[in-house]
Amino acid sequence: MTLRARLLFALLAMAIIPIVAFTLFTLDQLDRSAQRWVRPGVERSLGSALEVSRSSLAHLDGTVLACAATWAPFAADGELSGAERERLREALAGTRLDFVQLYTRDEGGWRLVQQIAPPGVLAATTLDLSTEVAAAIDSTALVHSKLGALAGVARAGDHLALVAGLWVPPDFFDRIEDVGEGVAHYRQLGVLVSLQRRYVWLVVSALTIGLVVLALMFANALAGGMSSPLRTLSVAIERVAAGELGTHVSPTGARELQTLATSFNAMTTRLEAARVSLQQAEREAAWRDVARHLAHEIKNPLTAMRYALHRIQRRVDLIPGADREAVAQSLEAILREVQDLAIMAEDFSLYARRPEPRLEPLDLAAITRDAAALEEPERVRVTGIERGLPVRGDRVLLSRAVQNLMVNAREAGGERGAVEMRLAREPDRAVLEVLDRGPGLPEGPSERLFEPYVSTKNRGSGLGLSLVRDVAQQHGGGVTLENREGGGAIARLWLPLAAPVMEEARG
Repeated sequence: MTLRARLLFALLAMAIIPIVAFTLFTLDQLDRSAQRWVRPGVERSLGSALEVSRSSLAHLDGTVLACAATWAPFAADGELSGAERERLREALAGTRLDFVQLYTRDEGGWRLVQQIAPPGVLAATTLDLSTEVAAAIDSTALVHSKLGALAGVARAGDHLALVAGLWVPPDFFDRIEDVGEGVAHYRQLGVLVSLQRRYVWLVVSALTIGLVVLALMFANALAGGMSSPLRTLSVAIERVAAGELGTHVSPTGARELQTLATSFNAMTTRLEAARVSLQQAEREAAWRDVARHLAHEIKNPLTAMRYALHRIQRRVDLIPGADREAVAQSLEAILREVQDLAIMAEDFSLYARRPEPRLEPLDLAAITRDAAALEEPERVRVTGIERGLPVRGDRVLLSRAVQNLMVNAREAGGERGAVEMRLAREPDRAVLEVLDRGPGLPEGPSERLFEPYVSTKNRGSGLGLSLVRDVAQQHGGGVTLENREGGGAIARLWLPLAAPVMEEARG
């Protein structure tokens, strides 16, 4: 399983487990809440209360209707006599009703003419039910007045009506209706809760699925962001293992991954530099071996040739006068070429040996001016510091390096080209610049000119700049070549300043 897949499953599990746990907890709590609201026992209790209320009301309705029908003949004459009123009071006390009223009808409608209460009860007010008597006579003969009365109505004649009933609270009938509505609503609530539970399950399930999808997308993006730099680094490592030591990766992702990528880039840079150095060392070793063989092969015949030429030179006087001068000139030319070959062999030998420098306190300015003194003043001009560029080095090697730079500049400038040598002090090093007005450097990396046997001249061994580079490196310095504005080239040799000067500069 890949790292990305592992990260994806891990992040997804971290997201889904809390979501599922929270979902189950929420559904359980909602189910418990619904069960608290809707219980079969509560519904049965409400139903029983409604039945009791309705039964009681029906019993009261029947009682008042029966009493009104029984007492209606007492008012057949249009009024209640004293004996009849006493009988009605006793009857009221026996039936526990609260009042008996007698109504008569005239052109204006029904009108209350008399009210009788049980013995010992004084009615504080008389409740007039005239407006409700007419409707009751024409329908159920019952009066359910919201003014606070439950009564039955019975005709006592064509224009008489007797009403018998109870006083009840004004909201008595509203309460009974509320109980009925409450039972109906509670039953509807049970149905709604059942439907709502299913709806909640569907909503929560859809929400859970949506959260899982979002978690999957987020986990996929996060896992990709975490694994992508590692995958890139893995591919880069495979390329390095295949030999592409210059491989680099872009630092992306978390800080630790960026640090890892930066360290990888630094490692490959060092590996590439080490490979270049190793290749350079291998080439130099091969070149030095070739130089050693060349020096050996050239020096041996040169010694014999020089000895033979000197013997011939001593016998020039024996040659007839007509040819003597020509032979002498030829011998001089041959001796010069032999001397050049000897110098070249010495260069090969010096490059092959690469002697260890014998360090001592020296003045780079003095060495430079001494080297320039070997040339004609109009050909070499030294500027900058007169004295006081202290370095630690080998006098012979440094003199040879300065002379090589000067000779290269002089040959590049031609017969009329002047060479300028500038001396300068920088904070931690001494600098010598050798400038010429020659054709400048060829196209391509200037570092290649420091390789052995590479030269832009028709003559020479091609080891001069290589020797300069070796001497500079042995002394902890360096040398560079670059084109000069206006034409020509600049060779810059720098060496570390001696320790006392460095301490003085810091002070």
